[in-house]
Amino acid sequence: MRKISFILAAMVLSLGIMGQGSVSADSHDEVWKSEEKDDKKGHGKIGFFKSEAFLKYQAEELGVDAEGKDVKDLKKEVKEAKVEQAAEEMDMETEGKDFKELAKEVHHQKVKEKAEEMSIETEGKEPEELAKEVQEERLKERANDLDIATEGKDLETLQKEVFETAVKYEATILGIDTEGKEWIDVHKEVQEVKVIQSAEQLRINTKDKDPQQLFDEIITDHADEAKKQKLFPFDKK
Repeated sequence: MRKISFILAAMVLSLGIMGQGSVSADSHDEVWKSEEKDDKKGHGKIGFFKSEAFLKYQAEELGVDAEGKDVKDLKKEVKEAKVEQAAEEMDMETEGKDFKELAKEVHHQKVKEKAEEMSIETEGKEPEELAKEVQEERLKERANDLDIATEGKDLETLQKEVFETAVKYEATILGIDTEGKEWIDVHKEVQEVKVIQSAEQLRINTKDKDPQQLFDEIITDHADEAKKQKLFPFDKK
């Protein structure tokens, strides 16, 4: 149950609490969670964003040379580059700090900034305590946006309701039947439909290609145009 809760929390984030559009936005997304936990949760990204094509796209955007590197090494370099980019954007000192140390500092700084935006008191609170408080407040904001009552509900229940409501909303817009389906499966179907729609909009030949193949083709050959038109996976602000 705890593992499912983690997955739901990550999916909730990907469905609206924080966008997953550009690499810049995605780099901040990485900072909000520890890298190890993000991998285990899956971040609600199904298989599309775990593809080698997307990894190489991120590497190129971040100025990381992907030539001749295996997926494991490249993934590590991309993660490090995302954290370093975020640190530089916040004018943080990076000299002499290892990746984990810097990632924690960047994460905590982002949490503090968000806490201040939400008028949450940061003084005297441990990083994990403050991060949890910010997460809960962001979740309540998303629940309010979706007209979900929050009174008397624990975090896990609220996460589940927000996720299901957000997925149902997108599925309805896309004409996807949700009857009798698990919401995680519907979430996957939503992304698959978006991939196909994006491919068609970009005039990519979709015959005999599955959604993952189409996604990789979008990323490899049509990323700039997809971004310009704000097509999936660049449809989030």
